[in-house]
Amino acid sequence: MALRIAIVGPGRVGTAFAARFVQAGATFVGFVGRSADAVSRQVAAVGAGKSLQWSDLASVHVVIFAVGDADLSAAVREAAAIGGRPCSLWLHTSGRHGLDVFAPAQPLGVRIGSLHPVMPFSGPVEDLQMRGAPAVLAGEQRSMRLLKRLAVMLELDAIEWLGDVGATGRSLYHAGCALAANGATALFGKSVDLIRAAGGLSADEGAAIVGALMQAAARSATQNGAAAALSGPVRRGDAETVAMHLEAIQKATPEAGPSYVALMQLALILAREQGLPAADCERVAAALSLLRPQS
Repeated sequence: MALRIAIVGPGRVGTAFAARFVQAGATFVGFVGRSADAVSRQVAAVGAGKSLQWSDLASVHVVIFAVGDADLSAAVREAAAIGGRPCSLWLHTSGRHGLDVFAPAQPLGVRIGSLHPVMPFSGPVEDLQMRGAPAVLAGEQRSMRLLKRLAVMLELDAIEWLGDVGATGRSLYHAGCALAANGATALFGKSVDLIRAAGGLSADEGAAIVGALMQAAARSATQNGAAAALSGPVRRGDAETVAMHLEAIQKATPEAGPSYVALMQLALILAREQGLPAADCERVAAALSLLRPQS
């Protein structure tokens, strides 16, 4: 029998999931959403399902809460107040929240879990490339088999989170994800700005250069670890080049200076791990301290 799946939240994550589940042969029952117009648009985009009420969740095998972090607790409470199908699986897609958010649903006898797709959900839904992205799973033991099946249907690579890391651990995990995705996006934009400020290259050419460098760096760090992947003037102990960078940044785009310093200070820690002599480390640190505060 095909899985019957309902999704709370017709946003990018919910819509992308619905489309994949339909392709995988599941029965997508529909969305619960605040806006009837938004639900109608996403149902049309998926080509299946309908607008649901909370009471409709009692007829499905899987309920996926794909709402914003700030809205998740309220959505679970509202759904639990109406009821649910015993032994159905209720899961959320949040990286920030643990399983405690499902406390109001425990008396219903539902299974609980989370499936966090570790990828940016930006741009048009139809352009999202989900295949092969990690999915971090957490849940009761009785939930894991179905969670892993759902990850396979979504074409995501499941990583099981072992043990209860608590709220602080979950926040650290989510901060790491945000820094990797959102921080990298901001760094991409500012790096392109610096190359454009140099003159002689277009925005597209700058983007191509930065994209190639970031992809190569990420690939090397994934394969070899961050410290071993480090290259460039800090790794070489080239304090003179670092000082020249800061001087040029200060003249052209001073708002980029603090980011450059902060990231190169982290790079210096990696360089020290890789055996950069203490004297070179001190010279690079001194060069990084030359940034003048913006008035």
